Amino acid sequence: MGGRKLALLKQAVGFVVDKLGPHDRLSLVSFSCDARRLTRLTRMSDAGRASTERTVESLAAGGGTNIKEGLREAAKVIDGRRYRNAVTGVILLSDGQDNYTLSSRFYNQDVATDYSVLVPPSLIRTGDGSSPPIHTFGFGTDHDSAAMHTIAEATGGTFAFIENEAVIQDSFAQCIGGLLSVAAQEARVAVECVCPGVRVRSIKSGRYKSRVDADGRAAAVEVGELYADEERRFLLLVDVPAAGATDDVTSLMKVSCTYRDVATGQSVDVAGEDVAVKRPVEAPEAEP
Repeated sequence: MGGRKLALLKQAVGFVVDKLGPHDRLSLVSFSCDARRLTRLTRMSDAGRASTERTVESLAAGGGTNIKEGLREAAKVIDGRRYRNAVTGVILLSDGQDNYTLSSRFYNQDVATDYSVLVPPSLIRTGDGSSPPIHTFGFGTDHDSAAMHTIAEATGGTFAFIENEAVIQDSFAQCIGGLLSVAAQEARVAVECVCPGVRVRSIKSGRYKSRVDADGRAAAVEVGELYADEERRFLLLVDVPAAGATDDVTSLMKVSCTYRDVATGQSVDVAGEDVAVKRPVEAPEAEP
């Protein structure tokens, strides 16, 4: 990465540094043919910010793009922490394709490219909030968007394309704003069937890990982190028994949620309203 794209990258990292507070920590890792940690996890005090900015300005273009080694070094930084902040994230900036791990056999048109090999095991999304998301940013039109999207998807992060200076502020503001506004971690939604004949057939939870008990009587979705005011919706396919002659209402299930409050570090249990369906003798007419 060099020239205009390197200048854009420096501007982007500078924006991140400016948005972090004195209790936030940042470590810089550079990668080309290999990877190395440029700064330790440093609090963004005035002195820490100034030191980090000097390191950013000293960045120079290198040869090759070894994304896997860069992420592996980032994982070492995270795994080696002696103190853990409440919220952790990785930001990956790249302008090209990984030409070390993804060799020519992966780019063979007859073979599907396995981009997941770029992500260290400790950074793969587990659903319990223990692994940090990787937010990826592709600089220039020659970056590997499929790889960057796969890395973000596998870790619960986001992907953005940085084409010019105009989009840097908005893209990174959303990323940093999200990291700084995480309100809940290890969030988990559970349902338990009430009526004997009710069964959960399946859950449509997108990229979130879910499970349904073998008998269909209970199910859960591992949500992980949630931002302040963020909403998530999941679709349950449920088998409901035929109503009896005297049944006016069928109780379907109880819904509950558990999460860890980022502000207090305490676990919170929330009991939702019971889900029920009315069983009228005749269906009401639709409103005009």
